[in-house]
Amino acid sequence: MASKRATPAYVCTECGWTSMKWVGRCGECQRWGTVEEQGAGAVSTGVKVLAPRSAARPITQISTSDAPRRKSGVGEFDRVLGGGIVPGAAILLSGEPGVGKSTLLLEVAARAAKEGRRVLYVSAEESVAQVRLRAERTNALHDELFLASEVDLGTVLGHIDEVQPELVIVDSVQTVASAEFDGAAGMPGQVR
Repeated sequence: MASKRATPAYVCTECGWTSMKWVGRCGECQRWGTVEEQGAGAVSTGVKVLAPRSAARPITQISTSDAPRRKSGVGEFDRVLGGGIVPGAAILLSGEPGVGKSTLLLEVAARAAKEGRRVLYVSAEESVAQVRLRAERTNALHDELFLASEVDLGTVLGHIDEVQPELVIVDSVQTVASAEFDGAAGMPGQVR
C-alpha cells in the first residue's frame, strides 16, 4: 500500500532546501530569490510500504560485535570514536581553522599506513607538496600513504578506484564539489 503525503512545493535552486510555502530568502543557505515553485500542486505518489527484512529489537539486545573497530593508533582519537574507526563509516571532524585537524588526520593516515593498510589522503585545500612537508615534520611518511590534491568529486572517486584504499581522508569535504549538482562547493546541496 502506498501512502500519500503532500510534499514541499518550493525548492531552493542553490542548496535544495524545501518549504511548504514560498519565501524570498532560503532558510538553509540564506540566499535571496533562489526559492522556486517545484510544480503546481506537487503531491507525492508515496512510498511503497515493505515488510522489514528483520524485526526491530530492543537496544539492549543488540550486539556490539557487529561493529568491529580498527584502532587508529592515536589513543584520544580512538576514544572519541568509541574505540576506533568502524569500517565503512563516514566520520566528519570539525573545528576552528588552525586547531590541528589536518595534522591529526595526517597522523591517523600515517599510522594506518605503517600497519600495512593502504590510505588515500585527498587534500582539497593544500597541494600535495604542502602535505608532504607537514608529513616530513611529523614523521608521517610511508609508501602505503597516497596523496592527491583534488576538488572535483568525480576525480576523487577516480583516485579511490585506482588506489583501492582501506581508509580515505578528504581534507576538507566542504571544498569538494561535483559538476552533477547545483551550487558551489561548501553549499549544503554539494556537501550532502
